[in-house]
Amino acid sequence: MIENNLLVQLQQQFPEHTFMQHHLSVVHKGRFANAIVYRYKDNEFDLIVKDFSQSPWFIRKTFARMSVNQEYKGLSRLAELNAVANRFCRLSPIAVAYNYIEGTPLRALIHEDKTLPVNFFSELERQVAKMHRKGIVHLDLRNMGNILCGADGKPYFIDFQSTISFSRFPRWLQRSDMSGVYKAWNKLGEQPLPQKKQDYLERFNHVRKRWIFKGYPIQRGYAWGTALITQFVDSDLVRNITDRL
Repeated sequence: MIENNLLVQLQQQFPEHTFMQHHLSVVHKGRFANAIVYRYKDNEFDLIVKDFSQSPWFIRKTFARMSVNQEYKGLSRLAELNAVANRFCRLSPIAVAYNYIEGTPLRALIHEDKTLPVNFFSELERQVAKMHRKGIVHLDLRNMGNILCGADGKPYFIDFQSTISFSRFPRWLQRSDMSGVYKAWNKLGEQPLPQKKQDYLERFNHVRKRWIFKGYPIQRGYAWGTALITQFVDSDLVRNITDRL
């Protein structure tokens, strides 16, 4: 039933195309407050679809809408970047679709002991700078699961649920994104990270260790609140209650 609704929503967005059930597959099974992630692939379309329809009603009315809205706004603001999916749409208040990007997360390459050329990281650095000039910070590049090495050997960004506009927050938030670039370069680069960038990364890591407990009340409060909400909505107590609804 959920899959049929998604196909109807896709058909409404792209009425000139016929979407078929057998082209839709599950990439990641969402659990409670997480979206189900689908891939739709045929001769013309190759899409990732995130859908919260299976989540409890209070997640669908709150967190799901905020998550989809944040992802859609991030994609919209960054549509001109080469490192971002350039075809996307909001299927409903709780579902979003965008082009699938063929590639491997940098986190997986680290586990495989792979290396990447310097020009990959130079381009990644340029794309992050372009993102910041658009007034957007990603805030989740340091785990390197959201940076892909594409099939064409170029860098790409995915998962924009945590993006924010730094017009509303201090500009130092940009440093988190750039430190993610240098962290990846330090771990995966065929050549060592240049000294100035190494110094930048070390300074950021030093400050980051301290701000978790001391400075930057906005960042600390945001992280604390997010962790608290996540623990609550994923608790056994809440799950048992919703299972009976």
